[in-house]
Amino acid sequence: MQRSRSQVLFSYLPGAVFRHEDRIYGRVVAVDGSRLTSLNEAVIYQEIATYLDQWHEDQRHDLPLPRAERIREYRILKPEVVKFELFPLVFECSRRSCSRVHTFFRFEDLANEPRCRHCHGSLQQLQFYNAHNCGRTRPIRGARCATHGYDHITFDNTGSFTSATWRCAGAGCNGAVISRTNMSPCNCNSFPGPDGVVRMHAHTLDDSRAYRAHYIDLINIDSSVFQTYQAHPARIRIAVAHYLGLLDGIREGIREADTSDDGTKRMTAAQWTVKEQQYRDMGLPEDDIASLRRTKGPVDSGIAALDGVPSAILERLASRRPFYERAAVYDTNEVRRLTLTEQLDRARARRDMLQAEALEAASDLAAAMGISELAVTWEFPIAKAAFGYTRERHEPGQAALRGFRHPKQNDGKHPVYAVASETEALLVTLSARDVIAFLAHGGEHTGVPSTEPEARLQILQIFADEDVHPAPARTVRVLVHTLSHLLLRGLDDGQVGFAESSLAEWLVPEALTFGVYANTLKEFTLGSLWTLITNRALSWLNDVVARSVRCENDPICYQRPERACERCSYLTFGCRLFNDDLDRRVLYDFLFSRGVLHRTDCRTGH
Repeated sequence: MQRSRSQVLFSYLPGAVFRHEDRIYGRVVAVDGSRLTSLNEAVIYQEIATYLDQWHEDQRHDLPLPRAERIREYRILKPEVVKFELFPLVFECSRRSCSRVHTFFRFEDLANEPRCRHCHGSLQQLQFYNAHNCGRTRPIRGARCATHGYDHITFDNTGSFTSATWRCAGAGCNGAVISRTNMSPCNCNSFPGPDGVVRMHAHTLDDSRAYRAHYIDLINIDSSVFQTYQAHPARIRIAVAHYLGLLDGIREGIREADTSDDGTKRMTAAQWTVKEQQYRDMGLPEDDIASLRRTKGPVDSGIAALDGVPSAILERLASRRPFYERAAVYDTNEVRRLTLTEQLDRARARRDMLQAEALEAASDLAAAMGISELAVTWEFPIAKAAFGYTRERHEPGQAALRGFRHPKQNDGKHPVYAVASETEALLVTLSARDVIAFLAHGGEHTGVPSTEPEARLQILQIFADEDVHPAPARTVRVLVHTLSHLLLRGLDDGQVGFAESSLAEWLVPEALTFGVYANTLKEFTLGSLWTLITNRALSWLNDVVARSVRCENDPICYQRPERACERCSYLTFGCRLFNDDLDRRVLYDFLFSRGVLHRTDCRTGH
């Protein structure tokens, strides 16, 4: 079977059960494809290893950590050809007057006997199968009649496996119930139920909860500048300088890093003031003092201006790949974007006062919500790499994570299936001054800086000090992540063209930044998010504010320690943090402290 690469990555990876267009169900055995060399393999393997570290070694099957020499056991592929087997091989007669169940152990047996042996009616697959957290699957186990064996067994499908029954249509039994459905035991001895027994659970063949592929996402800009930047030893310094407004773009940072002089450490402004006075006291001419300032004094821009930044910040951010990727995404030479403010200016320039009025109201509300920039891009350069899957449960410690290796495919190596594309995305950055003010209001910080760059530096310092003072960093992380989820879920209203399950998030909490992107991996975009920014931003933001207050599960969700659940905040597929670090209470307090809830006339018993 052949499918597009994006289709394979989302629905047809090894182990997945799916419905074929020929109205049969199958289980993917293997996926083949050509090698993909356009991605940064070192970054991919590093991220996969970090991801796998969350699982205990006993709960990783066919997934060694891709580090050092073991990287050679992996191969990155473009998924192109899907190989599957008919699954399950449990059928029932399609004639309701018969409905007898037939179990086959090999496809050849089905080919030799493709019709009901009792009435010669056509056969259709029984719609249930068993799966377990360990990753195993098994066809449902049919019951046996003490008189007729398996010859006249029927399955009374009530729509629920727990209430369905096995019956016998043989002479004398006349459709009597001979057994209720039972969960098949699993011999893996892992993940027992509340009663201590290890059982599989039944699922319909269309139940997507029984299988989830695991991915890592990374920014993949197809430019020589980004490739150079990604591997550059000064990339973190470039990223920090860009975030603090000291650089316009990453090319400028690379050029400065490559052409810097002997690396002599520059003085801070305070240090230079003292030194300058000493030079004058020594009687040095003003021209000589000016020359010394150019070589040793403080600078106001570029990487050199980071000399006064604590080294702990740079060390902390060194391992944060999304942070240095952000500098490239927010470099308009690499990724073009259109901000809400720019769209407002365009409406005013063409004297479209009706739209300008709506955009101005949306811009005012965004600012009141602490959003310093709301933008849309058609070129969000995301790459996804899938390396394993789970069944039943999908969190570390609750399920085994299995790899895709097939001994007869890809030279026996562990495949990583990857697809890269440019898709549309919303990009959001919060105001550092507003966030610092919120932390100060809650007693988690002291003082509010006068400028945005100073506030951004303080945000970076908060994350650098996280090991010693975890509370403010966690508050920031929860605030950014919760707002990201509510903004994403607010798009699933039937008017934008995206369902919640077709969107995903990109998080950079250290930079108060997140993105919401179309998780389709197609090489075209609908322009839906541009339409949102242009025509519906105000109603969307108002809806998000309301979502911070109310949940359909209230008062149950309201009374949870972390005010978040599947009805208000959780994402089905698009959150790589497994819906951790979410709490509407934090977002509510942030918006309330800024007067937004009064502005939108929300009511709550908070």
